[in-house]
Amino acid sequence: MATSGSYNFSATAGDVVRAALEDLGVVPPGATVSSALSTMALQRLNFLAKQWQGNSDMAPGLKVWTRQKVFLFLAKGQQQYSIGPASTDARATTQYGRTTLSAAEAGSQTTLSITSNTDTTTFPGTTVTMTSGDLIAIVLDDGTLHWDVITGTPTTTADIVTGLASAAASGNYVYWFTSRAQRFPLIETASLRNSNLNDMPLAVIRTVEEYEYGIPDKYSDGSPTAIFVEPLRIATRVTLDTQPTDVTEQIVMSVLYPAEDYDATTDDIAFPQEWYAALSWELAFRISTAFGRWTQEMQLNRQNALAMARSVNPEVSSVYFQPNA
Repeated sequence: MATSGSYNFSATAGDVVRAALEDLGVVPPGATVSSALSTMALQRLNFLAKQWQGNSDMAPGLKVWTRQKVFLFLAKGQQQYSIGPASTDARATTQYGRTTLSAAEAGSQTTLSITSNTDTTTFPGTTVTMTSGDLIAIVLDDGTLHWDVITGTPTTTADIVTGLASAAASGNYVYWFTSRAQRFPLIETASLRNSNLNDMPLAVIRTVEEYEYGIPDKYSDGSPTAIFVEPLRIATRVTLDTQPTDVTEQIVMSVLYPAEDYDATTDDIAFPQEWYAALSWELAFRISTAFGRWTQEMQLNRQNALAMARSVNPEVSSVYFQPNA
C-alpha cells in the first residue's frame, strides 16, 4: 500500500478542544460539541497557550518556531522604549525596508523624493515594498528621526501625512515598516546594527539589580553597549545603558514571540505537529475538574505527551525532573 506522501497535517483549536473532551469521555466520538462546552474549553486553551509562551512551561527545548527578529529604531537622546501594538509604540518591527532621499527636502514637505520604493538589502532574498499606511521614518539634518505615515502608492516619490519636522538632505536614510512588533516574553540575544548593516553584540541585562548598580552613569551619550529588557503587562520595556546619538543604528533582538490568540475554534493551532498531543492532553487535564473525570491512564498519556514535546529540541535541552513520570 502506498503512503500518503503528504506532510501537512494541521489542527484547529476546535480539533484540540474535541480531542480533549473525547479523551475525557465527556463527548462521544463524532458527536456535536455544545456551544457552552466549546466556549469553556477554548478559554482554557488560551490560558494554556499563554502560560506556555516563552520557555515558562519548563520545556528544556526552546520554542524555536516562535523565534523572531525584532528591530528597534532609536531616538536621539531617548534611553527607554516600549515595544507593543499600541499606537504610541511606533519604533519596533519584525521587518523593515530602507532607502534614501534622492533630493533635499525642506521642513513641512509632504511629498518626498526617494531612491527606491523597495529594498532587498535589509533582508537578503526578500523584497520589502512601501505600501499605503506604512509607518515611515526619515533621518533629518538635525540628527533625529521624523516619524510619519505613508499615504497613496509610493513610486519615485512617497507622500506622507504630516510633513517633515525640519529639513532633510539628499542621501539621508528613509526607513519604513508595515506592522509594529508585539510584546514579547523572552529575549535571547541582542546586537547593535550600524548603517553598513554590520552587527555588534550587546550585553543583555537580566536583573534590575544589575542595571541599577552595574551602570553608574545612565545618562551618558553614545551608542548603547547593553540593554535591560522587562516584559510588562501589555508591552515589553527596553532600557539602554546610554542615550543614543546615532539614529541610523538599530537594536536587533532575537526573541521568543508571544503565543497567538485562539479567537474561534476554526483558528489553526500555532504550535508544530509535535505539540498537538501535549496540548490536547494538557487541556483535558485542566478541564477535568469541571467533570470530575481523571484516571491514572489519562495521567500517563498526559505525562508521555508532555515529555516528548518538551524534548523536541534536544540540542538546547537541559535536565529536568518530573515526579511519577
